[in-house]
Amino acid sequence: MTLVRDLMQVDLYTIPPVASVADLVRLLDQHGITGVPVVDADELLVGIVTLRDVLRLSRDLSDVPEAVRWGLGTHGVADEATAFLDGPVEGELIAYYLTPKGKIVDVRDRIRSLPEGVFDGYAVEDIMTPAPITIGPDEGIAALARLLLNRGIHRALVVESGQLLGIVTTTDLLRAIAGDAGN
Repeated sequence: MTLVRDLMQVDLYTIPPVASVADLVRLLDQHGITGVPVVDADELLVGIVTLRDVLRLSRDLSDVPEAVRWGLGTHGVADEATAFLDGPVEGELIAYYLTPKGKIVDVRDRIRSLPEGVFDGYAVEDIMTPAPITIGPDEGIAALARLLLNRGIHRALVVESGQLLGIVTTTDLLRAIAGDAGN
């Protein structure tokens, strides 16, 4: 039987809860990732934080530059971002929209468009989800599939005795089902 431990990714970026939101944004941008587990000084999992949380913090969308808004038709960044934040889908946003000139404007563009210093005074612990969805390493893939489906998520953190061991995603699950786990 294939277990979660057989699928999980173990090389993870993490961030402490006291790190600044600006440091978080740099980490996510530098590595092209959409979220990271939050761990304390003892490496115990205390939360998860994503680009979605950063976008929520900057919910006043009136400061998006005109260059980003130009040519967007009837739906602008504010409409799309609000729909994304209020929508029922949990997970990362691929793109807000495609402009008439073919430019994809996504959540990273939104965050990059914010004025310098907008996140001053905010720490990761201010915006993180403090009780992330987790699964044990010895659970089977059927339990993982049920968890992901029932919670409407695309990833779960693998934890044992509070210690973060890894992350497992829908892609990892599909590879296992297809017989390609680890490839």
